[in-house]
Amino acid sequence: MVASKLVAVLSPCALALAVAVTTGCTPSEGTVAQAADCSTAGQNEFLFNLMKDVYLWYDGVPDLDLQSYPSPEALLEDLVDKGRDRWSYITPKSDYEAYFREGQTLGLGFRWSFDQEGSLRFALVHPASPAGAAGLRRGDRVLAVNDIDVEEIARDDRWAEVTGPDEEGHEISLTVERPGEEVATVAVRKAWYAVTTVLNPRVLQVGSSTVGYLMLTTFIEPSAGELDRAFAAFREGQVNELVLDLRYNGGGRLDVERHLASLIHQPATAGALLDITAHNDRHGDWDKRASFEELDAPALPLSRLVVITSGGTASASETLINSLRPYIDVKLVGSTTHGKPVGMHGWDYCDKLINPISFRVLNAREEGDYYDGFTPDCPAGDTLNAELGDPDETALAEALHLLERGECSSQPVGAGERRPAPPREIRWDGLRREIGAL
Repeated sequence: MVASKLVAVLSPCALALAVAVTTGCTPSEGTVAQAADCSTAGQNEFLFNLMKDVYLWYDGVPDLDLQSYPSPEALLEDLVDKGRDRWSYITPKSDYEAYFREGQTLGLGFRWSFDQEGSLRFALVHPASPAGAAGLRRGDRVLAVNDIDVEEIARDDRWAEVTGPDEEGHEISLTVERPGEEVATVAVRKAWYAVTTVLNPRVLQVGSSTVGYLMLTTFIEPSAGELDRAFAAFREGQVNELVLDLRYNGGGRLDVERHLASLIHQPATAGALLDITAHNDRHGDWDKRASFEELDAPALPLSRLVVITSGGTASASETLINSLRPYIDVKLVGSTTHGKPVGMHGWDYCDKLINPISFRVLNAREEGDYYDGFTPDCPAGDTLNAELGDPDETALAEALHLLERGECSSQPVGAGERRPAPPREIRWDGLRREIGAL
């Protein structure tokens, strides 16, 4: 980390990043240090020079009138390659560090989605969050927010308006319907809470197989310990099959992803290559070839892995799938993944973290560039009114069927056949996309 009022201009320093690596560099390692100019003009100039240098598609960054932009955030929108880049963002440094290093975030603590019938339901509620404390749970149907009907909010794209600013104490009211109960209005205030990233780990008996299941919501520093505890329980339970639920996992730190990959599989050859991070042609010296970790505890005795996916499966989650495929049979159940085969380094400037797309991620066979995402082997929906980890929940039931019988419960949709229309999406950007919850 560079000293206060200094910034590493030409090196990926500062933090472990979203789908990124911890570089641990300092200005003395061949970088240029300069006093930070935190005026709008200074921030805009820094961002522009950074994008012209480290951005994966730096040669397409346009020359703009920097002084005409009111903020670096506004400038970034016009600097990115809109045809390829949906992810570069700027966020307060304090929010970024709190989340990725400490597992703390400010918000309400829920993820909501439209189901196939068009109802808005909670898909995930973090246990320690304000939403969790208010008794909200997966499957609850949301009828209105701040007395505004959900259909009106969706029609006019008023999501940001009704959920309000990310300020501690900001309150919203939710009109909620739960089967068998009267419609209720619940007030929830935004607060800091601890994110639990490993949810509902359990051991299931399916035929002659002992199956471990867990949902991982993100890859942040506290995830490593949570995963270690879950896999210790799997080893104690003599698990020989694994279902990894990444349907809501928007990514995170590559070092944590590599740790999970090593818990799942240990190649016979020590030091086997897991992934390659490849930068633009100005910074080939930053390229890295990462190996599986050598762990004290053995990996699970798996011949295959089943991953539950959706359009919310992105970044480090997709890296895990791609990186394990040269070594183990990886089957996907659910819907097509997001399609983010690239990652970010972060630059600390004026108490902000600038996170431009800086590298591609390839597996040991140098395969990558999956911008269209990964298509599931067995399509399956997300039954929002069933608990995660319930063997009858649609996606998990399909995964267990695949493990037991070696085939999908129904034939995948072929070319020219109609698929069910996907549910409507609520778009999140920047750090909120990484967190995967409001």
